[in-house]
Amino acid sequence: MEDYKPFFEAIDELKEKSENGWVVVVEGKKDVRSLRAIGVSGEIVVFTGYASTADTLKDRKVIILTDSDAKGMEIEKGLVEALKTYGKIPDVEIKRKIFSNVRKEISKVEEISAFYEKISGIEL
Repeated sequence: MEDYKPFFEAIDELKEKSENGWVVVVEGKKDVRSLRAIGVSGEIVVFTGYASTADTLKDRKVIILTDSDAKGMEIEKGLVEALKTYGKIPDVEIKRKIFSNVRKEISKVEEISAFYEKISGIEL
């Protein structure tokens, strides 16, 4: 489990920021369920488009947590640019921390809860 310490630390950081008012942006409803299962209690918004999502979040602190695949990276890049038009710099580092040492095992946000359960031994 020590090998996955950065993963658990990133999940803890995500939960803490979420509890403190940061909004988490994900790609779909399965992502929302996965994050809720691991204890993310704050607001989670499903991406609906660059302009509409950025407009909704223009006055909020934002964490972009899209999948670690080509589509997820494309959404992240576009949403970062859209939020910059409002002077916002979203957090994309938590995503990097979560996926950095588990890329061989998971690449999608919806997989986080099952992976968390598997490596922690904690039934969710």
